[in-house]
Amino acid sequence: MANLINSSYFEKGALYIPNNKDLNAALPGNPSNQTDLDFYIEEYERELLINAFGIVLYDEYVVALQNLNQADQKWTDLIDGKTYVNTSSVTKRWEGLRGANKQSLVACYVYTQYLRNYNETFATTGVVRNDSKNATNYDATPKYIKAYNKFLEQYQSDLSSNPRIYVNKFGSEGIDWYGSEKATVSLHQFLTDSNELDATSFPDFTFKFYAEQNSFGI
Repeated sequence: MANLINSSYFEKGALYIPNNKDLNAALPGNPSNQTDLDFYIEEYERELLINAFGIVLYDEYVVALQNLNQADQKWTDLIDGKTYVNTSSVTKRWEGLRGANKQSLVACYVYTQYLRNYNETFATTGVVRNDSKNATNYDATPKYIKAYNKFLEQYQSDLSSNPRIYVNKFGSEGIDWYGSEKATVSLHQFLTDSNELDATSFPDFTFKFYAEQNSFGI
């Protein structure tokens, strides 16, 4: 099955993973960063999207991705992004699963799993294992937390642990959990809005929410 993203999402910027194009490749028989990364893309892209869609919708997504030009427009909108007007007559922007300028929520999630599961640290020579002899290591936690928080923002930020308190015209207080003042929306909000506009859009989606983490990883 073709993946939505590839290693080019990790060649520069906040999600940069050095040597992911087999530069300074490992000795024969040992995996390079490229080999590792390809595995993590395949493994965790699938995990994330199943958690976001549920099995039924994920299977439909896989079929659509294989021939996107022939798929329903909703799949192109989901993958590549869309500007739309919601049921409150407010114009919103969904940047798509691929993300604007490759700043994809999928790439952010893969990146965090790459760091967490490989117990690697960033060093002046790139991403290195803890037993590297020629690298100056420093804690990768800040990079992990930054990427994880970016992922949460794009994935589910409409349900925030820090909601906005507002007062309506009758003087009653309320809580806005959905961050309605934002022009761009999360994946959860896009799926919800799409169903409110057309109940046949993504009727079978079952969404898993992820816990927030602080600088201590908790």
